[in-house]
Amino acid sequence: MRVQVFLKTPLFRGHYGANREGELKATVVELAGEAIARDGGLELNVASLHDTKGKPCEAPFKRIFLPMGKVDYYVIVQE
Repeated sequence: MRVQVFLKTPLFRGHYGANREGELKATVVELAGEAIARDGGLELNVASLHDTKGKPCEAPFKRIFLPMGKVDYYVIVQE
């Protein structure tokens, strides 16, 4: 399902990946993409990230698991 996810708190800003080569530099509070409901959260194929002002941010990752405790709510996008 295609979703737009709004977080309770921003994602951790810092380095990601096996070699810690990717870095999330923005304060991300909104994500969009194709999600699969998993036990305890959403597995999201990231299409876009947005900061507190709604501006797009560059993502150092393509896929993320969001625990439901981190999610405020998500909108199922109708296409």
